[in-house]
Amino acid sequence: MERILNWFCISDLYRYPNLFGKLVYRDFFERFVGSALGFLWAIINPLVLMGMYVLLFSVILKIKFFENGTNVDFGLFLFCGMIPWLSYQETLTKAAQVIFNYRHLILQVRFPLNFLPVHISVTAFVQEVIALFLFILFVWWYNGSFPPHILYFILLLPAKFIFTCGASFLLSALAVQYRDFVQLIHIVMMVWFFGSPIVYPLSQVPNSIYKYYILNPFVSLVEMYRFAILGDGVWKWNSYFYFLFCAFLIYALGYLYFRRKSRTFAYLV
Repeated sequence: MERILNWFCISDLYRYPNLFGKLVYRDFFERFVGSALGFLWAIINPLVLMGMYVLLFSVILKIKFFENGTNVDFGLFLFCGMIPWLSYQETLTKAAQVIFNYRHLILQVRFPLNFLPVHISVTAFVQEVIALFLFILFVWWYNGSFPPHILYFILLLPAKFIFTCGASFLLSALAVQYRDFVQLIHIVMMVWFFGSPIVYPLSQVPNSIYKYYILNPFVSLVEMYRFAILGDGVWKWNSYFYFLFCAFLIYALGYLYFRRKSRTFAYLV
């Protein structure tokens, strides 16, 4: 039991709750320091982004992928896929720099290094929840009915957080060992973005590569998000358990690699 608590940083959170809270608070609110609106920017940003996607793809470009769909439907389809991606992208971008940014804390004897990758994952998670809440309200207003499958997020959000946290562990340690990862992550994320059904539907993926394409765990995640919010498609338990397996696998690999390499961080940064 103690080992499980250590794996998921629960023991450290129990010992140093105030420290972890201050890290999350600083990471979330530092971008609003000195601004007149403060925390309101956390609400304004996703609202503006959602409006721009709907305006660009639905009103200006008038893109429709579905036979009976409207232009606005594609804007909703696109933003629904962007929500999980944006938080994941932000976490990995920060993870590549988090050890360097907090190098002054690494030299502290009792500082729990696990907090560095975890706290940026929590910050991105909070931002994603805010964006989800606003988007769900918009879909409710647009469709005139509350999304009927919204409770599936009870299963989706914990799995997504574990997946993100594991990737954060792995990348933060790799970036210290191999500095090229700081630059490489931008290329990897760009390729990964277009290799996921975010700006196009899964039905447009050629059959010749489909069996390899669906190995990308983000394929399952994006499709499940669209089902939970927009009601697109059907819920597939095999897709959920595949994503859950990938989430725990990347978490185990990331945590073990981070713990193994963390002893050398003080000498490398």
